[in-house]
Amino acid sequence: MLMAMRGWKSRSLLVLSALLWQAPASASPNDSRVGVRIGGGEGLDYYSLFMLWPSDWLQSRVVDRWLDGDLIRAYWDLSVERWEGTGADGRDNATEVYIFGPVARINWPSQRFHLLLGVQPSYMSHAHIDDDDMGGNVQFTSHAGLVFEVTPRLAVGFRGQHTSNSRLYRPNPGMNLASVTLAYRF
Repeated sequence: MLMAMRGWKSRSLLVLSALLWQAPASASPNDSRVGVRIGGGEGLDYYSLFMLWPSDWLQSRVVDRWLDGDLIRAYWDLSVERWEGTGADGRDNATEVYIFGPVARINWPSQRFHLLLGVQPSYMSHAHIDDDDMGGNVQFTSHAGLVFEVTPRLAVGFRGQHTSNSRLYRPNPGMNLASVTLAYRF
């Protein structure tokens, strides 16, 4: 799949990777991250740009009321995804998926090796992708990711996600995707 990337996708990934490696380690103490995800599943290729930043409001109003310490940290996640497939007619088709919502970072088994979990509302630009009718444009994406902090600024990970309309429409086939993640903390 990675070998199939052509044109602007390959160049963008190479430029982002170069910038991540060149960034100074003494940048802002903020815990915000930007990154890319590349993967696929169920006959689709999947590309994503995302931003993840701490949510003090969710942390103080929800997480800290139930748990003490730094085991769980609350974040906001904004993702723009592109799914590419082939329709029943043999033609290539694609949809953009816009996702925004809360994410929980579970610092287990450690700060450097942790889990990310979330369920977020999503909007698909086209409800038909590959040869599937997703039922409508409003969807929900649930995901789990395993992340390893390679350096204080660079993280890699693996993410599995399920997107479906939660029975808002019929049909409700759902789509399962997996991806590798490269993220930069600034």
